Amino acid sequence: MKKCDICGNELFYDENDKLFCPDCEANEFLETFDEADDRWLEKAHKVVMPKTKPITIRLNVYDIEKAKAQALALSIPYQTFLKDIIHKKLANG
Repeated sequence: MKKCDICGNELFYDENDKLFCPDCEANEFLETFDEADDRWLEKAHKVVMPKTKPITIRLNVYDIEKAKAQALALSIPYQTFLKDIIHKKLANG
């Protein structure tokens, strides 16, 4: 995993396969935001929508039910919950 030279957070690939730091881009966006200038829409999509790819995975039914229950308690979809767990585990090694 590559880290940002400025803030040290994880870098992501954009739609052009270039690395970027969502946190630094968000901070830059907030510092320069001008409601009258709609060019911010171009960057906003990149920051909130990192590149993804659908996959198929077989999981233990018991694990899926536990994930659904925990996600329900957090009021989020269980697929999002599982994706977040995988992302955090991979980020922390």
